Amino acid sequence: MIGDDAWYNEFDRLDDLAMGYEVAVIPLFESDYLREFYDLYEIVNRKARLTCAEESFEQVLLDVSGAGRWEAVAQKTRELYGPPKRVMVFDDVVQLREELEGPSGLAPFFFVFDLMFCEYDGFALCFMSGTNN
Repeated sequence: MIGDDAWYNEFDRLDDLAMGYEVAVIPLFESDYLREFYDLYEIVNRKARLTCAEESFEQVLLDVSGAGRWEAVAQKTRELYGPPKRVMVFDDVVQLREELEGPSGLAPFFFVFDLMFCEYDGFALCFMSGTNN
């Protein structure tokens, strides 16, 4: 499935939809997707670690993106990829957000609200919410 043009087209549709709700969706393909995430955004302070979310995918996405934004993104994600095997969140996102937003930050939003990772077979999807307003 990875590398298949159809998969990338599906991902682009999900990301386009999500961006309308101020949520970016970033695919990560390495087994150590946290390191891949840190490398992608050139994060220097790599102390934040992932922990398994206690809530469901839907509840975590609601917490990450806010009411009125999560439902369409969750529905499209389930439609395209099914339920994630595991949902991971950062144990402490404060310093990470500051680095993503900072003057040299590479995040897709100037203000980052929150992040979550959904694990699937062979890849993970990072959901990042924020705004540039």
